[in-house]
Amino acid sequence: MKCVINQNDLSKAIGIVQKVVSVRTTMPILTGMLIEAENNTLSLTATDLDMGIKTTIDCEVEEEGSIVVNAKLISDFIRKLPSKSSVEITTDSFNKMRIKCVKSDFSILCNSADEYPDNTFYNEGESITIDSGALKKLIKNTTFAAAQDNIKPIFTGCLMEVTNNECTFVAIDGYRLAVKKENINYQGNLNVIVPSKSLHEVYRIIEDEDQLIEMVISNSHISFAFNHTIVISNLLEGEFIKYKEIIKEGYKTKIDILTSMFKDSVERVSLLAREDKNNLVIFTVSENNLKIESTSEYGNAEENIEVEMEGEDIKIGFNSKYIMDLLRIAEDDKLTLVFQGSLNPCIITVTGNDDFIYLVLPVRIS
Repeated sequence: MKCVINQNDLSKAIGIVQKVVSVRTTMPILTGMLIEAENNTLSLTATDLDMGIKTTIDCEVEEEGSIVVNAKLISDFIRKLPSKSSVEITTDSFNKMRIKCVKSDFSILCNSADEYPDNTFYNEGESITIDSGALKKLIKNTTFAAAQDNIKPIFTGCLMEVTNNECTFVAIDGYRLAVKKENINYQGNLNVIVPSKSLHEVYRIIEDEDQLIEMVISNSHISFAFNHTIVISNLLEGEFIKYKEIIKEGYKTKIDILTSMFKDSVERVSLLAREDKNNLVIFTVSENNLKIESTSEYGNAEENIEVEMEGEDIKIGFNSKYIMDLLRIAEDDKLTLVFQGSLNPCIITVTGNDDFIYLVLPVRIS
């Protein structure tokens, strides 16, 4: 292989695929990145066998070829080269890669591309086109609520439901539930569970400009193709919780609150709540006022916010982390909190909009 490529383009491409490179693995080849040069393009591929990312960039290819290089080594070296410089990459029959740039000359012992897992990134199934902005909203508003451990592996994923031109993402970890809906142009019905880790990587790679993303869903995989990049992921097997049965209608108490004031107050009170083992903050709603308070061995904190209130007075406790996780991603000016009693979940929505629902369990106040 012999090719010449721009340092910025190469560094960006390496950054896209590197996050999926296995750090701890029984297959040493997976700590590497497959690099292929042909038809004046350079393809970079990484996989941990659950998820794979492949991206292509333009370059000048003088001699086609492929090789597997240690991902961390090449990433660290390319990143430290002069910005926008020209990088020459050559390989020989002994699987040695040589990188030359300005006055730098670097050689790395590599592995044969034949040793790398065969992953064609071809996924045959139902194809759905979705706007990148809509997909980013679906991911951002749900995956934060997915479980982080494997006690219940199904909860580490996001339910993706598609029906009648509407796509719904659902995440749950046993303590809170997040539901987000977006309109799409697809009249069929689909129901799959996507690992939240894979969705995080898709979100990270999608750039800010609007673009169309093709999602292809088969019985075992989902792939996302956009901007010269393909992300493919295994789907999770199992039955997701019947989340609609958890979301009850009606209320005993309802308040509308300004998001910015709510966030600032909870954030300040949480400074003390973090010192408590339950991360407890207590909400008291009365006479169009929301009092937020916490107590620890270090002292007390109290905030009061004027709200628009309907229904009964209520006093209820929450783990402050679950409230703050929502407020960090909230972008709308106003939120509605619906309470169905001090021992029942609180339902939080964007005021006047049911496209997003966040349900959080209370903490019993002693």
